[in-house]
Amino acid sequence: MIILEINNRIVEDTLTVKFKNALAGHKPESIDITVADFDGVLFHISNVNGDKTKVRISISLKFYKQLQEHGADELLKRVYGPYLSQPENGYNVSVLIDLDNIPSDWEDVVKKVGLLKRNCFASVFEKYFDFQENGEEGHKRA
Repeated sequence: MIILEINNRIVEDTLTVKFKNALAGHKPESIDITVADFDGVLFHISNVNGDKTKVRISISLKFYKQLQEHGADELLKRVYGPYLSQPENGYNVSVLIDLDNIPSDWEDVVKKVGLLKRNCFASVFEKYFDFQENGEEGHKRA
């Protein structure tokens, strides 16, 4: 049996290094990494317009349009708020980290970004748990 984590460790480790280096006063370095996850999901970690202090994490999911029908955009706005940015071309969702303005809870931000794929799917479960809790039936299936 394969046990899959709900987070993406490569994304988390990469962001942790970026934050720690920035906090230590090190000169920011450019980044351009593509990470393949299971289910055909791709992450892209890169700088925006060559600015090494701006780190964009994008995710591509083949079935994101269906997730949007179940409230994915709203859930992501609730979870990521000001970190959400215009999706990178070829990707469905992007979050932007500014290494010039590191939040005090940066470790929580790293965990949230590592859960980006999980949170894209969470909207489906939240929606149908709410239906079940309210005793509603007859809604479109996920």
